Amino acid sequence: MIQLGSDPNCIIFAYNSMKKVLICLCLLIACSFSKCAQPDDVQKRVEEIYSNVRDVYLKHYEDGKSLWKVNLDSLYYSEELYRLDSQIGDLENELHEPLIHDCDFWIHAQDFPSDLAFRVLRVKMDGNKKAYVTINIHCFGDDEEEVLTMVYERDNWFIDDKFDGTLKKQIRQELKEYGKK
Repeated sequence: MIQLGSDPNCIIFAYNSMKKVLICLCLLIACSFSKCAQPDDVQKRVEEIYSNVRDVYLKHYEDGKSLWKVNLDSLYYSEELYRLDSQIGDLENELHEPLIHDCDFWIHAQDFPSDLAFRVLRVKMDGNKKAYVTINIHCFGDDEEEVLTMVYERDNWFIDDKFDGTLKKQIRQELKEYGKK
């Protein structure tokens, strides 16, 4: 048994030391239960998304109908982007006019060849729930870069904005112009 004696400085030192140990222990436990997002996790998810996109398009290239059987937007867009994209799509159908969708958002073209390819170039984290991913889209021999905004929701990473963070803004402007919310 350790005797601290009656020296108040000794008692204060022991109390402060114990407090520091408890704080460190709490932080250690909290960090072990929280999953910190890593750029590799985001990159793997974007590669998974675009691998599937490529497969769907190439299958459609072969049979002419596969593309219309899969709703890639509902699979890979965040809840907010999917809602906005659906609203503008409904408005475009109502007007019989493309306001936003004048080409395919996944490949940046109206047609696609068999050399369609995607590659992740950079991932920049913005905390644990948001990342910016620069991808390269190879279509008809041309390479085009696009920056995706990715968000973590529903236990995975989803595309929350496209075209360097301007798609949602464009959709909101068009919806506002036509009196839609």
